[in-house]
Amino acid sequence: MKDDSDAHCPRCDAVLTTPDDRFSTWCAACDWNVDPLGREGPKSLARELARHESVFRRTVADGPDVAPPGAAAYGALVLATAVNLATAALVVTGVWLLFTGTVPQRILGAVELLAAVLLFPRPARPPRHTAGPATAPALHATVGRICAELDARPPDLIAFDAGYGSRWAAVGWRRRRVLVLGLPLWETLAADQRLALLVRELAHAADEGQPRARWIRSALDSLVGWEDLLTPDPAPAGRALDPRHPLAVGGRASNIAHVGEMLARPLLGLLAQAAHLLHSLLRTLDGRCVDQAYRADRTAARIATAASAEGLLQALLLEEPAALALQRLARHGDDLWAALRDHLASVPDSERARRLRLSELRGDASGSGYPPTCLRIRFVRALPRTEPTVTMSAAEARTVDLELAAIRSSVAQECRRNA
Repeated sequence: MKDDSDAHCPRCDAVLTTPDDRFSTWCAACDWNVDPLGREGPKSLARELARHESVFRRTVADGPDVAPPGAAAYGALVLATAVNLATAALVVTGVWLLFTGTVPQRILGAVELLAAVLLFPRPARPPRHTAGPATAPALHATVGRICAELDARPPDLIAFDAGYGSRWAAVGWRRRRVLVLGLPLWETLAADQRLALLVRELAHAADEGQPRARWIRSALDSLVGWEDLLTPDPAPAGRALDPRHPLAVGGRASNIAHVGEMLARPLLGLLAQAAHLLHSLLRTLDGRCVDQAYRADRTAARIATAASAEGLLQALLLEEPAALALQRLARHGDDLWAALRDHLASVPDSERARRLRLSELRGDASGSGYPPTCLRIRFVRALPRTEPTVTMSAAEARTVDLELAAIRSSVAQECRRNA
């Protein structure tokens, strides 16, 4: 720790202060050294940030429940319908050719059905660190109260991992819904902020259950499958071919195979790129991710207070220093989660302000379809302050901590092995 109030900004000569040696010195007046790594985003970043700013102004003025512009909404539905119908046509024509066609047509039908099967998302395995209703009744009781307030179906499982965030997963052939919470984030949040995290994720899940959302989600999943299916394997560079490879045998067949591979690789690459562009276009036209994020934040502010929702979003800005600290602290034998909490609690206000400014300049959620965290914080700050409709008492919070003791220990050991 040091206080160097005599330092001056090399760009605008403003007085700089370095409250903590662990973090970068920067100038709040001219943004000098706000990004010490000098990361430059793509050329489209400015347009994307401008679009997010426009949507933010519309959301503040009209609310997140107002549908996006008609042309964009209809365009998203038309594109999603075309993608879903193309996938369905693949199955229908595959079955028809397989049972009614000639031998070559049956082979083509089998190939189409195989491609259709590969497009379906693979069933994921259940997460390793799960907290079921039997092992974590207090946590599930809190989730149940939130779901009753939202009129939503509770998750089948709640799981924890070593990430700094939260997500939903569908596991097994039955596609059971699992809420996955990052334990490093969970452990550094206050009880009311944990409640806001649960509300936000459960509100997301309720929003995804709408018919329009499911239809567009199906098209997005299909496009991801098309991109994965069409992306060619990287060409072996500087590596001798296996003697059994057809291109290493030599002769006429080898030449034909070589020419065929040369022609197929760029064609598959173009088709994969087309699927990627259609995926980006559908997300942009839909605008659902943006509205979902604001609706979930508003719901978190209503059920768990706006201050709790803002505290959660402020904590999300510290993802990078939390990951670095977790990796460093995992090499020591101390209580990992207590040490991580102490580290993030000691982050000075100047570093928090730098992270917020970096979100404004770079759009930390750029490319994901979600609005930058800085805009979500501004949105929550503009919401009315109301009393929470669901609360977690201190006794309940302690009970939840006791229920998760084994998971905390297991994830900490996992972090130490990976450090």
